[in-house]
Amino acid sequence: TCKNTGRICLFTNTGQMHTIKVLDLPYGKFRDKGTPIDNVSNFSQKTEEIVYITSQKELNLCQVIFATAQSMLKVVDGGEFDVTKRTVAATKLAEGDSVVSVTALTDQRNIVLQTKAGFFLRFSIDEIPEKKKGAIGVRGMKLGDGDQVENVYYTKNAVETTIEYKGKELILNNLKLGKRDSKGTKVRV
Repeated sequence: TCKNTGRICLFTNTGQMHTIKVLDLPYGKFRDKGTPIDNVSNFSQKTEEIVYITSQKELNLCQVIFATAQSMLKVVDGGEFDVTKRTVAATKLAEGDSVVSVTALTDQRNIVLQTKAGFFLRFSIDEIPEKKKGAIGVRGMKLGDGDQVENVYYTKNAVETTIEYKGKELILNNLKLGKRDSKGTKVRV
């Protein structure tokens, strides 16, 4: 939820965070055609994709976890993103890297990284250190040549989390609990 005095934060795959004042959004009826987000912010649909959207108020109350395609991870305090600028660098990226996932931490206990080659690594979120927004982060898992992180999932202790992988159902809680910066296991379905 967001009040009309609040701001909306857009995190993109290029590591940028764009903020939009709610008052700057055009007023319209429910059935009206909307306005492109490019018109009310510095966001450009041609060069970047939105990875995560949240309100500034909710962001200030939690920690945020970043995951990149080259398997760099970090946890950042949400209060660091309470800025007045319309666009800021939310994370530092290595050459050729992009943000795959940005998520607010609530009651998640484990993180599961999935690579394009089919490797999965599940480990505790507590293994990811808290960094500042200007840091690159730490390596989440060792990647093979040409491999990169494709998806990031989160599991809770008491709740069974399932995904569809290659047409079959995969229970993420059944994956072996490993350590950060290891290879992961190849899942055959």
